[in-house]
Amino acid sequence: MYFKDFCLEKSKTLLMGILNVTPDSFYDGNLYFNQNLEHIFDELKKCDIIDIGAESSRPGALSITIDDEIDRIKQVLNHIKESKKYISIDTHKPEVASFCLNNGFNMINDISGGRNIKMFEVASNYNAPIILMHMQGSPKNMQNNPSYSDVIDELKFFFNERINSALKYGVNIKNIIIDPGIGFGKTIDQNDCIINNLDEFKFLNVPILIGLSRKSFLTYNKNKPKDRLESSLAVTALAINNGADIIRVHDINKSIEIITIIDRILNK
Repeated sequence: MYFKDFCLEKSKTLLMGILNVTPDSFYDGNLYFNQNLEHIFDELKKCDIIDIGAESSRPGALSITIDDEIDRIKQVLNHIKESKKYISIDTHKPEVASFCLNNGFNMINDISGGRNIKMFEVASNYNAPIILMHMQGSPKNMQNNPSYSDVIDELKFFFNERINSALKYGVNIKNIIIDPGIGFGKTIDQNDCIINNLDEFKFLNVPILIGLSRKSFLTYNKNKPKDRLESSLAVTALAINNGADIIRVHDINKSIEIITIIDRILNK
């Protein structure tokens, strides 16, 4: 089944649960790194998609080697073998994506938006859904004075070009998802603008994923990521109302609660 058909079959907002097997992610760094993951996967099974990342993409983060990333991923392989969920690998490296798709994963979450065209070839060869995210720069420098003449217009142009490139390399349109990249090379005002204008991306006719959980644009009175649950849930509801099809979250049970209610109100 193509991913878009899966979306239509579910006929609701989809939930993507985050598992970072990294020592340095901005919110849950070292929380799951080198730990027994069995109870964590019991929670993640409540989601429609499980997104596993082995390299931090927090602002200022440095890239790690392909081998190091794969070594971190190996600790989760036993937990996904029997899963019937979509299991996504959060990576911008085609070699890592290929390893994962050979070992139980079935989706790619590429924060570089297919900057390396080999990622499109991997997605096409495995007929795997691929998330194309927008990021200005790299995690190391993305928050160094991000600038746009018009953030919505530039993102629309970016996604249109990336989708066409993916199609050129054999990716099926039904397997393409876009992610505007909240917090990835954007100011607070630019993030707010994206959330308020998600319907502007509907002309692309692909699912829209939003990842905003615990991010710094939700800061209130200089609070820390651990204190941003309420603002995460509130803006998640706003994003769904404005057109988000998939929500990427840390807080699974609370997110299920608000998504269920919002979907009911919106008759999804």
